[in-house]
Amino acid sequence: MLSTSFPDYVTALEAAGFGAWHEDSSAEVRFASLFVVFHIDDDGRKYVLQAFDARELARSLDPVGGEFPLGLLQLTFQYPFDVQETSFPDIARWLHRLNNLLPIGSFLLSEDDQCICHRSTVPAGEAGLPSDVLVEMVGIIRRFCVDLAGAIEAVATGKMSYQEVLSELTQGDG
Repeated sequence: MLSTSFPDYVTALEAAGFGAWHEDSSAEVRFASLFVVFHIDDDGRKYVLQAFDARELARSLDPVGGEFPLGLLQLTFQYPFDVQETSFPDIARWLHRLNNLLPIGSFLLSEDDQCICHRSTVPAGEAGLPSDVLVEMVGIIRRFCVDLAGAIEAVATGKMSYQEVLSELTQGDG
């Protein structure tokens, strides 16, 4: 099972300067998770990535049919702010544009939960990913999630429109 690699991942992530821990499955949460703090912003909000074996999640939802042949590590991060209802059209356009530029994963927008997530799913096999590969992936995800946080939050909260943030970010390109 992929989650047996989580203690090794915690050690490697901590050695790379990340705060990390893992939680085994329980009666309340029927799949193990790995958590990584990769940023604390100026407002003290923690940016926490959650990783889990997608097969364990599938089994927890459907014990009979939740089986697929390949180990998949899912890495999910949710921004610590809500999307304003009036901002959904602009943030949807902005996230779509960003998704076309990302090397791994994609941003997701949930109108029901008023949140923005980033998700990557990686084939990991039975033994899991090598720890150094996971550390590099977390670093990449941290880089674009943190670097883009200000522009994403500005549009999501209505402080800037899609056009305004695009103009501001492209002003120095010419």
